[in-house]
Amino acid sequence: MRQKFRKILTVLVLAVTVMGLAACGSSSAGSTVSYDQSYLASVADFLIANWASMSEDDIEYYASMDEEDAQDIVDYNSLPFTAESFVSAFSVYESNMDDLGDYVSTDSYEITAADEDGATLVTHMTFSEREADLTIEFTSKSVVDELALDPEYSLGEIFYKAGMNTILGMGVVFTVLIFISLVIYCFNFIPKIQAKFSKKKAAPAQTASAPAALDPLPEAVTEESAMDDGELVAAITAAICAYTGSSEEGFVVRSIRRADSARWKRS
Repeated sequence: MRQKFRKILTVLVLAVTVMGLAACGSSSAGSTVSYDQSYLASVADFLIANWASMSEDDIEYYASMDEEDAQDIVDYNSLPFTAESFVSAFSVYESNMDDLGDYVSTDSYEITAADEDGATLVTHMTFSEREADLTIEFTSKSVVDELALDPEYSLGEIFYKAGMNTILGMGVVFTVLIFISLVIYCFNFIPKIQAKFSKKKAAPAQTASAPAALDPLPEAVTEESAMDDGELVAAITAAICAYTGSSEEGFVVRSIRRADSARWKRS
């Protein structure tokens, strides 16, 4: 915590001007509200003096400060800021400091709005690179609520930035369109890839069904049946010859047929 307050020593020194002012930023009588322009201008001078005297590291430190630490600084030094507006005061300057250059002078102050809700002060400034307007919105209690820093660019710079933004935007759009076109074009190869995989799966199936084409089996079965009939004829002939005691030369087998089973049973 001590190191943090040492780091904000510059803010404390330059805050003396604001802290020395009486809290008479606004006064009201019925529906009429008036604001002390010198007081509002001193708040703008307080910010400008800090921007001009701080290093880039200090500016970055305050621009990235969390709300709790900012509130501690505001409360400890009685600064007329909210925690959010205090951090915003440095962040808006950090985002524009490269375009502005070094601070040169404060040209004028202008109150553009003032009512019971608050007041708006516009401070016209000159930097080494260009002029700029600091717009500060105060609450009815003369506390800084919001602010903005608007550098003034030349017509050529405006057209240049507009052209660069257009080119960048169109470039992104065309890049996305080209990518989508490539993806759609790749869809043409999907059926071909599927066909190749289908052929690879069909080849093993044909190899497995190849044995079904071997049809000569019925002939082998026929030959085997013929051989069985010959053996049967020889066995019957031998049995008859043994029963009758004659030679097999006197027998001629014309045909073989199954006898009626009922006759065998009767015999």
